[in-house]
Amino acid sequence: MEKITVEVIAHKEFTISSKGYNQAEVDNFLDDICEELERMEKEITELRQKTTMVHPAAPAPASSGVSEDQERSFREVLEMAMQVKDDTIRKAREDAEAIRAKAETEATERLNGLNEEKDTLVKEVADLKAAGAEYRAKFEELLQAQQEALDKAAELF
Repeated sequence: MEKITVEVIAHKEFTISSKGYNQAEVDNFLDDICEELERMEKEITELRQKTTMVHPAAPAPASSGVSEDQERSFREVLEMAMQVKDDTIRKAREDAEAIRAKAETEATERLNGLNEEKDTLVKEVADLKAAGAEYRAKFEELLQAQQEALDKAAELF
């Protein structure tokens, strides 16, 4: 048997017999049925739309074969899963903060060590420059003394 819709009712044709019903009465009654079906379908559609706006994720009706105990168990499992999720996120944030703090401490210590090494190298460079200047001055003195000795020796010959 096919589903009865407004179209099926509107296009249904009956055979005419001499002892049958008054065709105009039957047509009027079928028209009334069609109008009522259209009104009910429209009302059902509107109610469904209102229901989805009020309860967008409405739970399945109780007739789905799920007992109250099963539903309670599902809720408990869902709550536990949500708790595990929250705990995992909290733990991950704590771990990330600890890792960040450790990295920051290590970076600060390394930077301090590099600054100390730089200061040591700058002092060594300054000491080398001073030693170089002193060596140059002594070398120039030695050259000057040698020049004076050569000049005196040249006067002797």
